[in-house]
Amino acid sequence: MRGILEYFTIINLYRITGIILLVMGSGFYIFYGVEYGGWADSGLTAFVAPVIAFGLLTIWLGNEKAKETHLAKK
Repeated sequence: MRGILEYFTIINLYRITGIILLVMGSGFYIFYGVEYGGWADSGLTAFVAPVIAFGLLTIWLGNEKAKETHLAKK
């Protein structure tokens, strides 16, 4: 049980949240494009672009926090 709880740190939660946002944005874009054929729809882009951007930024934040924590432990 302790092994599982070691993965639920704030750094890993940043990374998991970022991956979820990235997958959600990409999946929604692909689903909408296949289902409705609107690959260049401005409403689709207005929703998907920020979701993917926030996903990438959240993953980056998790990596920066990990570096900061790693440097503080030395």
